[in-house]
Amino acid sequence: MSLTVFFQNLIKKVEESDIVTNAGTDQEGFYKPTRTILLRHLNLLKDLHGKPLAKPMVQASWKYVVEHLPAEWLIPDAEDREELKKILS
Repeated sequence: MSLTVFFQNLIKKVEESDIVTNAGTDQEGFYKPTRTILLRHLNLLKDLHGKPLAKPMVQASWKYVVEHLPAEWLIPDAEDREELKKILS
């Protein structure tokens, strides 16, 4: 499996999930469409993970994804794990 497939699977899980919704607020109490923002970050990861110049953007998107998705969804297979570590370090 490649990272593109891993990110596509995450996108599919978010779209089908009842856990991640748009009905939320940020720390100041303003409306925050969590699902929409999360899908944007996942699409950025899917599209830009192989581009070395986009590394800061990929790292920022991954940080947001880790904050808002359940940890059990974020476990790639061994081959993808090494590639993901290389991208994020």
